[in-house]
Amino acid sequence: MLTGDRAYNRIALFDLQGRQVYASSPAAIHDELWGAVGDFIKTSRNAAPPSFHVGPPSSAHGESWQVPLLLPVTDTAGPRGALLLHLDLGYLLRLYQDIDIGDSGFIQVLESDGVELARARRGGLEIGDKAINPFLATGLQQGSRITPLFEDQKPYLVSYRRLDGYPFTVMVNQELADILAQFRSRKDKYLISLSFMTLIVMALTAGAVLMVRRYRLSFEAIARSEEEKHQLIEQLEEEKRRAYELASHDHLTGLANRRMFIELTTSHLARARRSRHHYALLFIDLDRFKTINDTLGHKVGDLLLQAVGQRLRETLRKSDIIARFGGDEFVVLLTGLEHETDVNAIAEKLVEAIGMPCTNLDGHDVQVAPSIGISLYPRDGQDLDTLIRHADTAMYQGKKLSRGTFTFFDQSLNTNSAHQFELEQRLPKAIAENEFVLCYQPKVELSNFRIVGFEALVRWQHPKHGLIFPNDFIPLAEETGHILTLGNWVVEAACRQLVEWRNEGHPLVPIAINLSARQLRDAALSSRIVAMLAEYGVEPALIQIEVTESCLVENIEIAGGILNELVAAGISVALDDFGNGFSSLGHIKSLPIDTIKIDRTFVKDILNSPDDSTIVESTIILAHNLGMRVVAEGIETREQLMYLKTAGCDEVQGYYFSRPVPHDRAREFLIEPTRVPA
Repeated sequence: MLTGDRAYNRIALFDLQGRQVYASSPAAIHDELWGAVGDFIKTSRNAAPPSFHVGPPSSAHGESWQVPLLLPVTDTAGPRGALLLHLDLGYLLRLYQDIDIGDSGFIQVLESDGVELARARRGGLEIGDKAINPFLATGLQQGSRITPLFEDQKPYLVSYRRLDGYPFTVMVNQELADILAQFRSRKDKYLISLSFMTLIVMALTAGAVLMVRRYRLSFEAIARSEEEKHQLIEQLEEEKRRAYELASHDHLTGLANRRMFIELTTSHLARARRSRHHYALLFIDLDRFKTINDTLGHKVGDLLLQAVGQRLRETLRKSDIIARFGGDEFVVLLTGLEHETDVNAIAEKLVEAIGMPCTNLDGHDVQVAPSIGISLYPRDGQDLDTLIRHADTAMYQGKKLSRGTFTFFDQSLNTNSAHQFELEQRLPKAIAENEFVLCYQPKVELSNFRIVGFEALVRWQHPKHGLIFPNDFIPLAEETGHILTLGNWVVEAACRQLVEWRNEGHPLVPIAINLSARQLRDAALSSRIVAMLAEYGVEPALIQIEVTESCLVENIEIAGGILNELVAAGISVALDDFGNGFSSLGHIKSLPIDTIKIDRTFVKDILNSPDDSTIVESTIILAHNLGMRVVAEGIETREQLMYLKTAGCDEVQGYYFSRPVPHDRAREFLIEPTRVPA
C-alpha cells in the first residue's frame, strides 16, 4: 500500500483492545495519538462508527508534516479494530504546486473543524498555526468571499471546498489586487485601445456630425429653396389666377367681361348645334343710368351696377352666362332651355328684379328700369356676333317704344338697322359736302292771312336713297354728336337764304330754326349764332329759335342761360310742340319765350274732342295773359282754321296753306304773301 501510494508515510493496525498489531515502520507513537486511537476504537463500537478521523499530529521535528488518520476496521461480524495512516501533507500540497496563485496567494489544508494543518505558498510549504478558520463555521460544502487578512488588512479573495470522503478542507487565498492585476493590465491596454478607438470613433463621429450637419444645412437650404420655390409657384399661381380674373372678369361686378363671355358663349353655341335645347342672348341696358351717374356721382353708379350684377346672379341659373360689357350694358346667354317661351318668363323676372328699388346706395335710394333686347339661337343668328348685334338692335327698338321692358328681335328691324348704320357712317361726309337742304313751311297771320314767317325744316338729299326726312337722321345726329355741326350748318344755310332773298329785293320774314337738347347744352351756341348773323349781315329779328319742352327739362338752367343770351341779342324764342312735353308753367314763365306753338295732336281733333278744344282755348288765353303769341301747328282743314281764328289764335301753320317747300317756291310766298282761304 505504501509502495503504491506515496501520500502515506506509515501504516499501523490496532485491535479492539488498542494494541498495535501491525506497523509499517518502527516509529513510536506519541502519547496523545495513543489516546486518540483508544478513543476512536471505543467510538467505533457504536452503532454508527465514524468513517474517518484525524488524529493529533506529532510535534516532533520531521513528523509535523504527517497527519494521522484513523479509519475503523470491520468485517461481517462487526468492528475489528482501527487503521492508522500517517498522511504526508507535503505530498498533498504538492498536488497544488502547479496552480498559479500569484505572489500573495497561498493554499491552506484545514481539518473539518477549521484547524489549519498546513499552507503552501510560492516560496514553499508551511505548518499551520492551529488557528480555527471562521469561514468553515457556515457548514457550506464550498464557498468564496472577499475579506481583509493579516495585519495590513488587504482584501483577499478566499475560496474553500470540503474534500469528498476526507475530513479536510482546501482553502485558496489570493490578494484581490493580484487577481485584478492582470485584469487591470488588460484594462489599461483595453482602456488605451478603447481610448484610441474612442478618439477614432469621436473623430469619425465628429466628421459624421459635421457631414450630417453639412448635409442637414444642405438639406435645410434645399428645403428652404423648395419652400421658397413652392411659395413662388403658389405666388405665381395666385398671380396667374388674379391675372386671369382681371383678364376675364369685370373688376366692379365680378361678372365675366366681354373676352370671357365671348370665349364661354362660343363654346356653348358650338355644343348647341348638336343639342335640341333653345338658347337666347339678352342685351340689357339700364334706362337713365347716365342721369343717375351724373347726378348722384360715380360711386352711387358703381354701387348700382354691383347691385344689378348681384340681382342677375340671383335671378338666373348657374348654367347661364352673365357678363358686363362696360358702362351699364349687361349681356346674358340663356342656355339649355326646354321651350322658346321660357325666355319670356325669364325676361319678365329680370325686368321685375332689376326694377326693384336699390336702397341705401351711399345714402341714396335708387330705382332703375332695364331695357332688354332678345335674340334667339338659331332663329336670329348662328354666331355670337350676329346674336349680339340683333339683341342690341332689339334693345334700342324697345327703348324707342317703351322703356323698362324687353323686346324680341324682328328680322324687319335688321334691314332698318343696316340702313341706320349706313346713314350714321355717311352723316359727317354729308354735312361736309352740303347734301342737306332746307325746306320752308310758311306761318300765316290769322288777322289778315298774310305770311309772317317760315319754319326751316332740314332734309337730307342722299345720293343713293333720295330725300330723307329728319326723323330718320336727327336721332342719329343726336346720338353721334354730329347734331352740333348740323345745327351750325342749318343756321348758316338760313342766313345765306335770307341774304339771297334780300339781294333779290324780296321782303324778308323771320325764319324759325329748331334747336335740339344737345345744342342747348353747348355754352358757345349763342355766341356762335350771333357771330354768323354778323358775318352775313342778317338782323337778329329775322331769326327765331324754336325749342321743345323736352329740351328744357333736361337742363333748364343751362338752356335758360343760352336762351337769355339769344334774346338779349335780339333773337326771339318760341316753345314748339306745347302740351306734348313734360315742362311746367313755372318753367315757361321763367324763360324768355314770346311764342307758344300748340302741338298738332291737339289741333287734329279740335272739332270733335271737347278735351282738345278746351286745352287749345285755355292755352291761347294763358299765352295772351302772359303776353305771348300763339301759333297752331298741323292745320289741314278750313274748319280747323276758322275755329282757331274764332278762339283768338294769332298764327297757323299746316298743310292747309302749304307743305314745307324748297327755297325757290318759298320765294313765291314772299312775292305773294297773302293766302286767302279757299
